[in-house]
Amino acid sequence: MNFRLLSALLVLLVACLLCAGCTGTTDTPAPPQTGTPTVTATPAPTTPVSLTPGPTQTAPPGKEVNFQITENYPSRVTSDLTVTFVGGAGQSYLTSIDVRVTKANGEVATQSMEITRGKEFTVKNAKGDNRVEISVAYVTENAPFKVMDKIVKVP
Repeated sequence: MNFRLLSALLVLLVACLLCAGCTGTTDTPAPPQTGTPTVTATPAPTTPVSLTPGPTQTAPPGKEVNFQITENYPSRVTSDLTVTFVGGAGQSYLTSIDVRVTKANGEVATQSMEITRGKEFTVKNAKGDNRVEISVAYVTENAPFKVMDKIVKVP
């Protein structure tokens, strides 16, 4: 009698386990996002845009990052301006990099860059004086830091 009762309980337990394992929802993972940066260009505003650089902030010690700004790269014909993320000691602490370029004609181009060494943001037809502002946000800090704000002349 005990053998029959034990066998029945074992069959019931296995049936419950099989049913419980099959009732969960299947969550399909979202496809990985590709690193396609967003570039936004706005037409010249009616009010004058400031081409005067403002103050910058120093990154926390050990969390410095570097950028390279190159005029007429990749093309001298179109008077391009390229901002390249070089990296640095603080690269692993970054959560975002925001670049804003105000051209001499008042047009503003912005981009959130990938946090990968060698990533570039190129602004085409940037002849003249251009204001380049770069802000970075760190995991350990509450507010972004403006690490660069300067005028770059593209001949």
